[in-house]
Amino acid sequence: MYSSDETIDSDFLSPDEVQPTFVGFGPRFGAALLDVLIMIPVTGAAIYFSAISMNVNVYFLLILVSILYKPVCEKVLGGTPGKLILKMKVVGKGGVALSWGQAIMRYLPWLVGALFNVYMQYNAFQIPGIEDNDGFADYSRMVQEYQIENGGIMLSIVQSLIGLLPLVSTLFVLGNKKKQAAHDILAETYVVSTKPKY
Repeated sequence: MYSSDETIDSDFLSPDEVQPTFVGFGPRFGAALLDVLIMIPVTGAAIYFSAISMNVNVYFLLILVSILYKPVCEKVLGGTPGKLILKMKVVGKGGVALSWGQAIMRYLPWLVGALFNVYMQYNAFQIPGIEDNDGFADYSRMVQEYQIENGGIMLSIVQSLIGLLPLVSTLFVLGNKKKQAAHDILAETYVVSTKPKY
């Protein structure tokens, strides 16, 4: 007797190694923390060039690098460095590599926050006299005063809420068998372990 895709036992010849191990919240959170550590130089430089030694062009270049980090790494390498270090990979249906569309779709919760932060920083660059600040504390005070005078407090609250989108999306991992975050469901992707099975 032979096995075909139409039979109930169509996968009985498949070894256990072929079945993927989906990665849950804890390891994915660990990978995200590693990525934050890896990006500290870029983040620190962006803060420096936006608040201490203001340079709009360098700031926007650094933000572009930080925006491209996740989708480009996941498309080209199969995961961010944090995921790869912890032996994970992002794949599409059937274990295939991500398309550019899937990589960008997975990044949407972060992209919304990044673009809103760029908008807020652009507004900060427009504050009269902001380039003459005496350091980060003075910069923060000037931005806060400007927001209070111009009704920007609501924008700050919205910015904080938007910053929670990646976490909310990732919490979906806790509610399904294939451990897909909301952005995985949207992009039809999975995070799987690359650790060898014994």
